[in-house]
Amino acid sequence: MISSVYSYYLAQYGHKTYSKYDSHTKAQLKNTYSRVLKSNSRTPTYKTDMSEAAQKYAIDLKENARELSNIANELSGSDGQGMAFKKSAVSSNSESVSAAFIGDSSSPDSNGFEVEVKQLAASQINRGNALQPNSRIVEPGDYSFDLNINNLTYEFQFTVDESESNSDIQNKLARLINRSNIGLTAAVEEDSLGNTALSIESDMTGITGIKPTIFNIRPNNDMQTDNPDYVEGFDQPTMVKNTEFINTFGLDRVTQYPGNAIFSINGEERSSPSNNITINNAFALSFHKETEEPVTISLKADTDSIAESITELVSGYNNLVSIAADKNNDQFKGNEKLKNEFVKIAKAYQPQLEKNGLSIGDNGSIELNRDAILKAAGDGSLGDVFNALDSFKKSVQRKAEDIAINPMNYVNNKIVAYKNPARPVNDPYNLSAYSGMMFNGYI
Repeated sequence: MISSVYSYYLAQYGHKTYSKYDSHTKAQLKNTYSRVLKSNSRTPTYKTDMSEAAQKYAIDLKENARELSNIANELSGSDGQGMAFKKSAVSSNSESVSAAFIGDSSSPDSNGFEVEVKQLAASQINRGNALQPNSRIVEPGDYSFDLNINNLTYEFQFTVDESESNSDIQNKLARLINRSNIGLTAAVEEDSLGNTALSIESDMTGITGIKPTIFNIRPNNDMQTDNPDYVEGFDQPTMVKNTEFINTFGLDRVTQYPGNAIFSINGEERSSPSNNITINNAFALSFHKETEEPVTISLKADTDSIAESITELVSGYNNLVSIAADKNNDQFKGNEKLKNEFVKIAKAYQPQLEKNGLSIGDNGSIELNRDAILKAAGDGSLGDVFNALDSFKKSVQRKAEDIAINPMNYVNNKIVAYKNPARPVNDPYNLSAYSGMMFNGYI
């Protein structure tokens, strides 16, 4: 059962990347710990439902609650108060330089900057000799070669069969290299004459040290005493055979050397081994081609990004509501309590939300009228939406944090003993059912 639950967790939520709001200071972790103790001291001792369905239900609640809390944090001001909508980066020439804003929503507006791309970062390409595909120009037998990349040397061993042609051998080497997952991509290319050649390209770009190449291929050669990759057991015929194979297929022939991207920011020239860079931890730039004139990168909170921010908040809220609305979860007694809590929150803000294009469903879910939001942004009445959403955001964030603290509160728990209301004490065993689920999201 445990294995099944872990598999479910990894399949549903294991692929998600951590938000910066999942990183906490000591003070924040201490505050979380204090909230856990407070919840523990007031919670009766339960015989907890540890069925597989209950654990999956609790995982869904906890993960979606954390996601909603992170969204609310993202849309809060630098002081944690008010609404701060996402800003978007705009490029005057996105075909050459695309931009994305990765800073805080509360960051001040930028006056923009100019980018010129003089040279793109390049990968290394080894393109072998073009050979007649249906013939075979090497003898059958066992072969091997060394491939050095990132200061690591990998030995590739393979066999050429009697029935294999040049193209068969090239495709075998391409599969061998691709399956090794060492940062190279190999493919067999055909020229205008129908001849085929093995092409090997590095995933990395640029030069990071004094080496002019990212990878190199050479035969096993124990006859040279200064070879750092000396391997005992290679005789002269084997050395010659491996060398001839490398030369015949041209595996070591570099046709494109790696190079760094050369660009300038407001006239200041810089370089990077990659075509993807960040500026001031606020802008992520991607270079696609060289520029003929400066590209202007600016930042603005336009109506589309405002509507997108509201949509994200509503979507995160609805995802959490949908778990309680799922009829399969009605088997848990606490699910009805959760439904009522969502409906209560939504109904409390229904007049303000509906007046600004957000309609409330019977189960507490929210439907967003994007056109109404865009219209409010255009006619200057968006401030009313901001105020209504800010209060709503605070309420749903508090509820999300409570759910994340104790998701097992909503399953079929049987009360074994009540706490003394006059002298509440902590029960160290009361958290054991869900402490692992709670703390895995704190880093």
